[in-house]
Amino acid sequence: MKLAAKLILLFIISVTAVTLMASHLTSKQSFANLERRHREIAASVDSIESTPEFLDAVEAGDNDYFEQMIRTISNNSTRIRWVWLGDEVDSDYRPAIADESVLGILSQEKLSTTGTNRQGRRKYFTYLPVTLSGRAGAVEIATPLNDLDSQSRSTWLTALFTILATGLLSIGVVMIAGVRWIASPLAALTEKMKRVGKGDFSSDLEIHSNDELGQLAVAVNQMCDHLRQQQRTIERETNQRIEAIEQLRHADRLKTVGQLAAGFAHEVGTPLNVISGRAEMILSDDTLLPEQVARHAMAVKSESERISTIIQKLLDFARRSPSRKSKSDLRDVIRHSVDLIRPLTEKRRVNVSMDLPKTPAEADFDFNQIQQVLMNLIDNAVDASSENQTVDVILQKTLADNRWSIQIVDQGSGIDPGHRDDIFEPFFTTKEVGSGTGLGLSIVHGIVEEHGGTIRCESQVAVGTTITLELPAA
Repeated sequence: MKLAAKLILLFIISVTAVTLMASHLTSKQSFANLERRHREIAASVDSIESTPEFLDAVEAGDNDYFEQMIRTISNNSTRIRWVWLGDEVDSDYRPAIADESVLGILSQEKLSTTGTNRQGRRKYFTYLPVTLSGRAGAVEIATPLNDLDSQSRSTWLTALFTILATGLLSIGVVMIAGVRWIASPLAALTEKMKRVGKGDFSSDLEIHSNDELGQLAVAVNQMCDHLRQQQRTIERETNQRIEAIEQLRHADRLKTVGQLAAGFAHEVGTPLNVISGRAEMILSDDTLLPEQVARHAMAVKSESERISTIIQKLLDFARRSPSRKSKSDLRDVIRHSVDLIRPLTEKRRVNVSMDLPKTPAEADFDFNQIQQVLMNLIDNAVDASSENQTVDVILQKTLADNRWSIQIVDQGSGIDPGHRDDIFEPFFTTKEVGSGTGLGLSIVHGIVEEHGGTIRCESQVAVGTTITLELPAA
């Protein structure tokens, strides 16, 4: 309705301006006609002055002749009479305007003015100075302004009525037609645009008109159809991309599982030897007391549970599970990751130490995904380390921005400065052919970004590398 109000106001202002201008021009034209009439009479007077009869009458001192000629060009609306100028003048021949300043110039040039006569009536006067027999006189042309004033009032009243009638009619027309043809379609378009802004491209607009708003509605519907198609395409491609990323992440976990398998073989071998020896002692020695048999059985049970725990950890890590974030303790995922990779580090004779806070380090994250990140980073650190070196896993909180920082620090060979900016790129690797796909750190980078975190690398050749992972605190 704001647009309708603006249209009404603009239309009323335009009509008012045009009507006032027309009324002004009409009044001005009426007055111009009056002035033209006086100029025509003045021309007639000038023509009388040039006649031989007038010149003879002046020479003979016959002033009545001129007065009679003047009366012949008078009419009902315009009165023309002869007046004498001076102080001692009979009232019948005295000028209608008793203004001394006007009378002073009558003897010099023609004068046209609007004034009030002695009876209080407004008239338009024109004085033509004429000297007869050495005496100053003038032709007084007087036209009453009553009709002109009445016509002017009628014109302005008509203009006022026209403005008011046009305004009321405009309000009615715009209120009815504007709401139907403009306000309602615009409201529908606005509501449609709000839904489009929220991603809702359904419910096509139904504006049954052939004007610009109808064409706009058709264009909006076509745009929404294209957006719906693109939305479906994007959703399909996004799902495919997510599926591909999940497959890559799962493949990366399986690669790590393969590396861990060798370490687990040694880790599982020890409890299996214990189980086998205790079982053989129970079977071969008939002299064992019940208490001794029970003790050997408990040892077998304990080592079996140890093997089961090791295998379960490996299965949990290898199992593909949906992404699910929840508030958890980062110390738990670090301990779990270090325990899981410890057989591999022991096989390579590299120590892994943890520096964890004593209080819970809570954050919103997917346990399996962050575990995959840590396993990948620790595995890379172990690969870069030599025997008897240590890989430090440090967890601390950055108070400035309320984030948890996890640092994996190794004392290995470091990363060449030319490769440092490329380590998170897909398929980039410095390992030998067959030793890596180059997807590990790329997958790590993607997981960290999905958790709203950051990851950066600081490295010096022959000194070591520090990978810093930051995650928002809960």
